[in-house]
Amino acid sequence: MFKSQHGFSLLEIILALSILATLSVLTINILTTQLNTREKVTDYNSQKHAMNMAMKKIYEDLQSAYISDQNYTAALNLGARQIIPQLYYRNKNLVFSTSNYKSYIANSTQSNLAFVRYFVRTDPGNSTRNQLMRVVDTNMSDSIERDEVGLTEVLNPDIKEFKVQFWNGSDYREEWDSTANDTQNKLPKLVKIHLEAYFPESALEKQLRDTNSSSQQNRKTLALDTIVYIMSTNGVSNVINPSGNYKWQ
Repeated sequence: MFKSQHGFSLLEIILALSILATLSVLTINILTTQLNTREKVTDYNSQKHAMNMAMKKIYEDLQSAYISDQNYTAALNLGARQIIPQLYYRNKNLVFSTSNYKSYIANSTQSNLAFVRYFVRTDPGNSTRNQLMRVVDTNMSDSIERDEVGLTEVLNPDIKEFKVQFWNGSDYREEWDSTANDTQNKLPKLVKIHLEAYFPESALEKQLRDTNSSSQQNRKTLALDTIVYIMSTNGVSNVINPSGNYKWQ
């Protein structure tokens, strides 16, 4: 006699498939969460690195800001360098001469003196974003605010705010101009720098923001603040030095 063979019933198959589907959904959710977390951490680290590098460049350039004594300009070869070393911040443009410039060209005869410009512009490829820009010009024969002058690089592709303030001996001021009457041929010893940039958005976050017409101001940001102490003024006697009860913040 043959023994009867029993297969899986329909109910058992449905139950097994349900359990398998539930486990699959849970696994996918866990993996998705881990991938999203990893992406956010990576974006955070990338933005933090970009901000640190931008701040480092601004800090080092400003630390070596340079204004020469007008009685000793022969060494600057001003026959070719027609722009006198200076420092000014106007119309959201920070422009100054610095002795910190480093040439990475082998056997280069370039001087370590250069003009540097920091400013914020609208991203040419995305009108909703602003970029923090740096321009370096070693020729010093034309205004660095002209688009075709100097070597330009993007320090941060999605900046929210770039702000500088200058110590005037008793407090921080919003503007500075070493060619103006009250600060002529003078450098501030302290310069406060504020950088704030947006975190990168995922495709879903951008879609949700566009759908809800959310403002850029609602996006998460990373901010850095520091104060630069200008080390050398190369012969300038009337420098604005910190004195009295000055405050760092």
